[in-house]
Amino acid sequence: MNQLARLSPDTRARFTSAEFLHMVESGAFDGMKVELIDGELARMNPPMNGHSAAQANVVFYLAQKMGPALVRGETGIVLNDSNVVSCDAALLRQTVTENRFLTPADILLVIEIAQTTQGRDLGVKRMLYASADIPTYWTIDGQRRVVHVHGEPVDGEYTSIRTVRFGEPLAVPGNEAAITLD
Repeated sequence: MNQLARLSPDTRARFTSAEFLHMVESGAFDGMKVELIDGELARMNPPMNGHSAAQANVVFYLAQKMGPALVRGETGIVLNDSNVVSCDAALLRQTVTENRFLTPADILLVIEIAQTTQGRDLGVKRMLYASADIPTYWTIDGQRRVVHVHGEPVDGEYTSIRTVRFGEPLAVPGNEAAITLD
């Protein structure tokens, strides 16, 4: 029988966050949207119109409540030595003025718009954010018109999960404010 030859040990190219950031700075990924997941490169699809509209709305609503200095649209986050991801929006603990990738210590809330990426956003991204101890993670599901609110990370998993429907108040972490997505 013909079988694929298996190379041993694992011969996949793996990178550290520092190596990945060096490649980013050198222009290796110009014109591409790439993340580093468990040391491996992962290409991302460009966002479609519905995704960008949802992203613009949540950034606008958060900026109205929290001020634009604390809100970021699509930004990179160095989660640890083998994971560098891009989120659709983030709410910062305090203003970050340096031109750099964010770290979990900078972030109060991270947001993903799950138009076509529900499995990834509710799977690997949720686990990565929880493992990095990011306090709150929202997954905005425009097809089902709900926001999955994940909170209280413990040992790489969020221990509080609830669903908020569009049109209902969505509590903004870190203060008494709420926004309503439509």
